[in-house]
Amino acid sequence: MFEYYPGLGGSLPWVSLTKLPTPITRRGWPGRPGQRIWIKRDDLSSPLYGGNKMRKLEFLLGRALAENRKAVMIFGVVGSNHVLATARCCRKLGLDCIAILSRQPATSYLAANLAAVARSGARTCDYPRIGEQAMAAVTELRREKKRTGIYPLLIPAGGSNATGATGFVSAAFELRRQIEQGLLAEPDFIYMAMGTTGSVAGLGLGLAAAGLDSRVIAVRVVDGSIANPRVLESLWRRTVMRLRKYDDNFPDLPFDPGRFEIRQQYLGAGYARGTPEGRIAVAIGRKLGLKLEGTYTGKTLAAMNDDLADPAFAAKVLFWNTANSRALAPANGLDLSLLDPALQKYLSVKKKPG
Repeated sequence: MFEYYPGLGGSLPWVSLTKLPTPITRRGWPGRPGQRIWIKRDDLSSPLYGGNKMRKLEFLLGRALAENRKAVMIFGVVGSNHVLATARCCRKLGLDCIAILSRQPATSYLAANLAAVARSGARTCDYPRIGEQAMAAVTELRREKKRTGIYPLLIPAGGSNATGATGFVSAAFELRRQIEQGLLAEPDFIYMAMGTTGSVAGLGLGLAAAGLDSRVIAVRVVDGSIANPRVLESLWRRTVMRLRKYDDNFPDLPFDPGRFEIRQQYLGAGYARGTPEGRIAVAIGRKLGLKLEGTYTGKTLAAMNDDLADPAFAAKVLFWNTANSRALAPANGLDLSLLDPALQKYLSVKKKPG
């Protein structure tokens, strides 16, 4: 993106946390001779932690440093990948990390994620109900201001604001460059999990700015009150405004709902609750050489699996792997004093699929 809009490169706060571009691989679809897909390996986005969050954090934490913040405050569930990615990056950059955590269903990765957050030095704060988080933020903001003299930067759940979405605007230009290099043909459809919408909104906007016609198949993995067309449109418009603030050569692109097709039917019983289709897709992912999970990427690959099962479906497709494939240390052996006492019980939760 900085190459296409040099004004952004000279003014937009940013810090390097990734190893880009992430690879493009092509794989045959298991059990279907002749059917092939491309995969964008964002699971390898950084040695610190893989997945889509790292692209957002380059701009979010770049902003924190530019504003001379001492800390950031983040929000998420106890097994949040975003919280973990942020905690690890903050440690690398010398920023304090305050994590306001609410409850979620037990998953196979919850304990390892939470333990890794604690080992990264984040201060974990247990506020069980999401509705408590606004009051929690006020309390913790005042505490941090008293301690350091400056308020921490607030980062929303998933890093999904105009600052974070910019990471995926840039990702679209990265994809354009890889197409120009002949690493893949321009996809008709790009499959991506849609949680807090930042990655999807940023990618759709970036595709438009980069002159690509690809559409985003956004597989909703959270409640519709969190991820819906209104949220997408708002985030698109706010991201355009932010980018034009730093470089008015960036096009004033109107929201294009045709860039997105939201798939509602793969959520199942709710966030972090596995589905039979998702479990099948996770197994397919293993055959493709991918380490997927049942909350986000398994459900997304399930949507692709259903589309590819249609004999009339002949589109060029790209699966954007937003999971992390970097290994985490086991949760056992953690010094429990590093964790809010109310959260320690999660380290002994019986694992469930997904």
